[in-house]
Amino acid sequence: MKNNMLSEIFLQIESLDIADAIQFGIAGFSLVLFALSLSAYRNSGLKRILFASGAFALFAIQLFLDYIEEFFDFLEEDATDIVLSLVTLGILILFFLALVKRK
Repeated sequence: MKNNMLSEIFLQIESLDIADAIQFGIAGFSLVLFALSLSAYRNSGLKRILFASGAFALFAIQLFLDYIEEFFDFLEEDATDIVLSLVTLGILILFFLALVKRK
C-alpha cells in the first residue's frame, strides 16, 4: 500500500515537465515580488513602487494565462497571442511609469 502510494506520487512528479517547473517558479517569484513591492509602497507611499507592483502582478497573470491556455484552449490561437501581447505591453508601460514617475 505504501509503495503503491509512493510510486503514484513519483509518477506525478515525473510527469511535471522541467519547463512547467520553471514557469511555476517564475510565477511564484513574481508573486513574491508583487507582495514585497506592495509592502514597500505601504511603507514609503511612492507611487512609482505601485506601478512596479502592478507590473509584477501582470507578469504573474501573463504566465498563468499562458499556462492554462496550453491545457484548456479557451481562446483561439490568434486571440491568445493578442491578449498575451497586450499584457506584455501593459507590463512594459507600468515599468516605464515606475522609472519616470516623480514621487
